[in-house]
Amino acid sequence: MSEKKNSQPLVLVSGYYGFGNLGDEAILEELTNELKKIVSPSQIIVLSNDPEQTKKSFGVESLSRWKPLDFLSLLPRTTLFISGGGGLFQDATGMKSTVFYGCQILLAKFLGRKIYIYAQGIGPLRSGGAQALARLSLSQAAFTTVRDQDSHNLLSKWHIDSALTADPVWCLEQTAMPKATQKQIDSLKGKPGLKVGLSLRTAPNFNDQQLLSLFSAMDQCLPPETSLLLLPLQNNQDMELLNKFAEMWRQKGRSAEFLQTEAIERPSQWLAILSQLDLLVGMRLHALIMALKSGIPVIGIAYDPKVRHVLTQFGQPILNLTKDSDGSEELGEWLPTMQTATATRHELSVRAREEAESAKKLACQNFEILARILVHAK
Repeated sequence: MSEKKNSQPLVLVSGYYGFGNLGDEAILEELTNELKKIVSPSQIIVLSNDPEQTKKSFGVESLSRWKPLDFLSLLPRTTLFISGGGGLFQDATGMKSTVFYGCQILLAKFLGRKIYIYAQGIGPLRSGGAQALARLSLSQAAFTTVRDQDSHNLLSKWHIDSALTADPVWCLEQTAMPKATQKQIDSLKGKPGLKVGLSLRTAPNFNDQQLLSLFSAMDQCLPPETSLLLLPLQNNQDMELLNKFAEMWRQKGRSAEFLQTEAIERPSQWLAILSQLDLLVGMRLHALIMALKSGIPVIGIAYDPKVRHVLTQFGQPILNLTKDSDGSEELGEWLPTMQTATATRHELSVRAREEAESAKKLACQNFEILARILVHAK
């Protein structure tokens, strides 16, 4: 780096970036788009699991999140430390996430840096230790925005001021699909029948029996000529279940193909892809958000409170999960839910479009706050 570049004030961004998770990468794409309207790309540094890919995808500087000495060396030049978005403070998979992001915030505060907790969803936090560390860390921020009412209520209970906004991906705009992807989508669109997307992921409360119930409900409710597009949003968590579903679907003589993701460079291209569907059946939050943003009706599998929150807000059908179920209870509930949803697709689409505009306005408040912070910091 040149001496001039070394003297530039920095915006340092931390989150679950560089892991190939579409939702988190979409949040990062929108955040960097907004930051580049205010500061030079060379002043934006993202802590990432895959710095080279982050640089290539988003046109900003990036360093490994696993090198704490590099992180510490950047803090003296950091004007603003942004922690978010997404669900960083949770202990559903253990305390390590809360410890990792909490310690970053505490170090930044110790060195006198300004902190922005950005569009986060807080929780679940079941253990006393995770709650205490999260409360201590989040209380250090000069500015806090959260993406759901439950997170806002929790921070209020902890006497931490926050603004209730929405997920930043509501503000993300489509970009053109790669040629190879466009060719696949055009081929799919040329076939008769509904075009239905399927997003699944591994989760402790979603078992093989429930997968079979989902297959049975979809098989009975979707017309025979339906074309199914399987959507791996994070390969290491999604492919196993999608492969199992595809095998069952094809054994029934039905059409199913995987979206070819190799040529996709940015999350905003996924928005263009999902906008071409007639219906999405999904677990992943950001698959649901991206579809709803384009007015595509969804049937959501509520494996997590954040998914239930969005589905409820948008008046979209919910497939509930029962812990340790053998699948029979779900099938009895899911069949009528899915039958009604497929019959009322157009009404669900209208509702999605109406709510998406409100969500976008709320989400854009994240960046209004960001602009005020950085303008005053100059």
